[in-house]
Order: sequence, then structure tokens, then C-alpha cells
Amino acid sequence: MRNKVWIVFVLAGILFPVWGFSQMAGDSSRTDIHADPALFALLEKRKAIGTRNLKGYRVKIHFGAEKAKANEAKTKFSQKYPDVPASMDYEIPNFSITVGNYRSRLEAYKFYKEVQTDFPNAFIVEMKIDFPDLTVTKEDTAPQDPKEEKKENK
Repeated sequence: MRNKVWIVFVLAGILFPVWGFSQMAGDSSRTDIHADPALFALLEKRKAIGTRNLKGYRVKIHFGAEKAKANEAKTKFSQKYPDVPASMDYEIPNFSITVGNYRSRLEAYKFYKEVQTDFPNAFIVEMKIDFPDLTVTKEDTAPQDPKEEKKENK
């Protein structure tokens, strides 16, 4: 009896790897994916877009369950600060209005102090912010080397 069990284990140890590797045909490093071509098109679009947000800070000026009050706070803010982006988020069961896109807590704090008079319940939150638009100004392209400045002036 003991010999039969031993023989079964030995045969299983020999045959199991053979059965496992028999499923591999030719090139084992290749994987074929059969899917809808639209899926691949969406993946390519996602790669092209890339990530458009990064870790930063915003000022939350409103947090409550009533959507009408949230819209009212957003409208009031947008009228007073038209150049600062404001967004409404719904976190069940509350609506929140966050404003600004600041990379550092200090930048957010400066704006928080400015907004605090109109929105006394405002506070700073850490969250993903929109990637700022990068624009090149004439000062950004000005030469740093005085020798280059002389060449341009001639």
C-alpha cells in the first residue's frame, strides 16, 4: 500500500509539469487579446489625454444637503471672483462648492483669508486640482545671459 502511494506521487510529479507545459504553443511571451476595437480606441484616447490633475489645495466655501443653497453660494462666489474657478461636487448626501486651484497650502491660505469675510465657514481642503494652463510670456523667453542680450540689441 505504501509503495502504491509513493508511485502515484512520483508519477504525478513527473506528469503534472508535462500536462502544464503542453498548453504552451510556440511563443510563450505573446498574449493575444480579443476585444471590441472601440475599447482599444478609448484606451488610446485616454493615453493621449494623460492626467490633467495633480495634488493640491482648494478652498471649500459651502457644504450642505440642499442643492439650491449650493448653487446660490457658487453664484455669489462667481460674481465676486469671476477669474477663480469654482466647482460643485456631490458627495452623498451633501453638495460641496470648492474654489481655486493652489499647488501649496500657503497659496490656498492667502486666498482663504480673502474669502473668509464673505464665506465665514470656508476651510482649506487637500484634493486633486486641475492642471494649470501653461502659457509662455515674453519674460519667460528673455535671455538670461548678458552676452545674448547684447547680440539681440545689435
